[in-house]
Amino acid sequence: MRFSWVIPVLTTHTAANKKTETLRVARGIITHVSVIDPPGCSGLVHCVLRHQEHQIFPSTEGMDLSGDTYPIAWDDFYKLFSEPYFLKAELWGVGCSYDHNVFIDIVILPESVVLPEKGIISQFRKFFKLVGVK
Repeated sequence: MRFSWVIPVLTTHTAANKKTETLRVARGIITHVSVIDPPGCSGLVHCVLRHQEHQIFPSTEGMDLSGDTYPIAWDDFYKLFSEPYFLKAELWGVGCSYDHNVFIDIVILPESVVLPEKGIISQFRKFFKLVGVK
């Protein structure tokens, strides 16, 4: 499943007053992430993504994503197997004269697609339950 958001970052959203957005997602494995700062951001708009208050993208605390025009995109393998199924985006500008929109795309696949042995084991369990084997 692909999840997409457009998040407005106003000139009032600074490092001291970050824009925080809850990104509702589904259970599964994050396999792809893309953050796009559109033309004109000039590296002045910053973003971090957190799961349960732990910074996951970028993975190093104190670092952030910023750019201009081109997607910052990568493949990943981050498991989301426990509730709550949401991420938190924190965004802010540094010296921005204009408001900006940041585009975030996340692809999450079910565990059985990414780890097929889990799906196979699950199917065997269902079969044995049906035929009465414990």
